[in-house]
Parts: sequence; C-alpha cells; structure tokens
Amino acid sequence: MKIQEKIYTEETIVRQAINGDRDAFAMIIEENYEFIYKIAWKFSLNKEDAEDIAQNAAVKLAKNISKYRFEANFSTWLYRLVINTAKDFLRSKNRVVKKELPILEEVIASTAKNQEEQLEAKELLQEINKLPQEQKEAVILVYWEGYSHKETAKILNCAETTISWRLYEARRRLGKFSGEKINE
Repeated sequence: MKIQEKIYTEETIVRQAINGDRDAFAMIIEENYEFIYKIAWKFSLNKEDAEDIAQNAAVKLAKNISKYRFEANFSTWLYRLVINTAKDFLRSKNRVVKKELPILEEVIASTAKNQEEQLEAKELLQEINKLPQEQKEAVILVYWEGYSHKETAKILNCAETTISWRLYEARRRLGKFSGEKINE
C-alpha cells in the first residue's frame, strides 16, 4: 500500500504558521533564512550586523506573520519586512555602515573578471552605500536583485514613478559609474 505524500505549498505553510503551527513557521524560517540574510547583508555590508538584522527579522516575522494578507507574493512581503528591520537596526546603531572588506571582496571577486573590474566594482559598491537610503534601496532591488520598477515599488510601498526618480537620482549621484555599471 502506497502512502499518499502530502504536498505543501508556500501558501499552505504560511497559513499554518499564521494559525500557530510552530513546525510550519520553522519551515518558513529554514526555507527563507538565506534570503533574509542576503538582504540584511546588502543593507549593512557587515557580517555581524547582517546576522543581527536577520535574527531580528525572524523575530519580527514571528510577531507579524498574521498581518500577511496574501495580496502580494510572500517573498515580496518578507523583503519589505527585512528592509524595515534593517533600517530600524541601522537607525538604532546611529552610525554610518562600515564595510567588511573580506565579504565585500568575495562578492566582487565572484562577479569581476579581472583586477581592474574588481577595483571598479569595489568603488561602485562603496559609492552605492553612500547614497541616501531610499536611493540605495531602489538600486539594490532593481540592479542587484533584478526586480522590476513595479515590483520594487510594491516592496517599498511607493509609486513606480518614485522608483524611477530614485534610480535617476542615484545614477546622477554615482556620476562616472552611471554609464558603466548602473543602466536601465
């Protein structure tokens, strides 16, 4: 006799977690932790801060999962939750984010083809990190994560035209990099 295997969709698991199922919530964390950590790192560029942000986001997710209304993809809602957690964390630290060069160099080395490209990429990431928070968020979501302007607007809870404006301003501020690496 063959036992029928249950198929769990993301929606089913999220609904179970909303209803208090701890195992379902644990599955959500397990499936999404790397995603959460990557977002945290992109906003903090520091391993310890990214770990703290990811942990805070997991706690915030536990407290707020019941607020998810299935109106957007769960990943979009989760992205927004992590971004807000990162903003709160960095604001509470009341400091400029410092880069952690070993991790930064790993990211650059994995994408750059030669030493000149590595140097340019490193400079670009440092300049992106100096952007105002709203512009930095738009740049990370559109150019690094590959979201469309529309998806980014949904994540950041603003108009699509606002995203276009933020990206325009970011390219203007990035000057020499805008034609090379940051294109629409």
